Amino acid sequence: MRRFHVIQTIVSLLVISLLVACGNKGTAGKDYEVFDAGNFEDSANVTNQWMPLKPGTQLVFDGVTIEAGVSVPHRVIITVTDLTKVIDGVRSAVTWDLDYSDGVLVEAELAFFAQDTDGVVWRMGEYPEEYEGGEFTVAPTWIHGIQDARAGIAMPANPQTGTPDYSQGWGPAVGWTDRGKVDQVGQQVCVPFACYENVLVIAETSASEAGAYQLKSFAPGVGNIRVDWRGEDQTQETLDLVEYNQLNPAQMDEARAKALEMEKHAYQVSKDVYGKTAPLELPDGTSTNTVPTAASLQPAAEIVVYASDLSQSALFELDFIDDAVSPGGKLIGLPNNGDELDAPPENDPHVTFTVSVQAGKPYRCWIHMKVGTPRGKSQANMFWVQFSNAVDKANDEVFKPGTDSYLTAQGPAQEGWIWVGCNLTGSHVSGSLVYFQTDGEVTVHIQAGMEGVGFDQFILSSAEFLERPPSEPVVEKR
Repeated sequence: MRRFHVIQTIVSLLVISLLVACGNKGTAGKDYEVFDAGNFEDSANVTNQWMPLKPGTQLVFDGVTIEAGVSVPHRVIITVTDLTKVIDGVRSAVTWDLDYSDGVLVEAELAFFAQDTDGVVWRMGEYPEEYEGGEFTVAPTWIHGIQDARAGIAMPANPQTGTPDYSQGWGPAVGWTDRGKVDQVGQQVCVPFACYENVLVIAETSASEAGAYQLKSFAPGVGNIRVDWRGEDQTQETLDLVEYNQLNPAQMDEARAKALEMEKHAYQVSKDVYGKTAPLELPDGTSTNTVPTAASLQPAAEIVVYASDLSQSALFELDFIDDAVSPGGKLIGLPNNGDELDAPPENDPHVTFTVSVQAGKPYRCWIHMKVGTPRGKSQANMFWVQFSNAVDKANDEVFKPGTDSYLTAQGPAQEGWIWVGCNLTGSHVSGSLVYFQTDGEVTVHIQAGMEGVGFDQFILSSAEFLERPPSEPVVEKR
């Protein structure tokens, strides 16, 4: 997956300009490989032992990068879809990749690969979307045959040490100049998922970062299992394989829908490059009527619960209060007697209910809070929130009901309605994003932190509201 963002792209473009001006053709004497579109048959069936791309395979990597001298958690999820795309007459396999920095999505990508009759895997191009603060910023796309871009070697058929380096693709319009060279063979490597023998290591570099190398380890029959670095790599990125999954049919439907939805955006924002390509194609036997849209999958990403959805039995020492502006005409709260309330694990006034979540996704919770009138020891502006089956990014149990681990949603002193994020943590826990160990139902426990406070909506978001609160007083269910 592309690891160079906007600034690196600009640097790469400058370097390419200098190379062209100076007549430099790269370390192996050529900028790009000779590509023969006639040397492909069953090209989307990528079976190279070092880079098998079986549809439904999903690889999850965890690690860190260095940003401004600070170590930042990093997660990459690579999913092999069952879609294909024809590029220059060559049918290519499609991966859908997600790149998270400190739990926030910073890049998503569609990447295209084809295997020739000799067993060489070719990178046919990439459509990456980069994000800042949850907002799309740029899509530095390169596709073989468009704007002088050329396919490159993603994996040799028979990698051996002592062989020349090779182009992994050439996209001069966006600064894609990556090159690879076989660095080591026959290694033993252990990552959190498993230990592997006969591991291959490829050293990757680019024109913009001479002297900096990414070291990618590949296990036979699996593919990439580790990313490390050497030399003057500023990001010092390290990643280890932590999960190797085979998606079930429902998960495949979701991955397919998200990739198709991403392509729709590609045609809008990359008209000069992606707009000149053929659309993604469904596998044989798949009807367009059976393919869900990303929008139809949205409820799994945006969980919205109204106070009026809940029953009286869900409430403990809390009450329904009529409120004309709340959805369903009700909020949940309690009167303010000016008394102090205790934090979990004390079982003070609370409400519990269940929601369905997806494992491995980062979620953030929001409460539409009605800040009440202060009295005595109460500012009437706080809730504590806990979840069953919740974990942090290290997969350690957090925020469990009945413990002193919880999230705090604390509103301002000013009375009235406001969306408040669950972004303060109790006890020793760090980080306010919530993950879950397994798919399915979990219990949400919302406990009043002060008397006189109320709420009418609860949101658990893994997409639209992951980094920013809702802008409307009522969030519609979809």
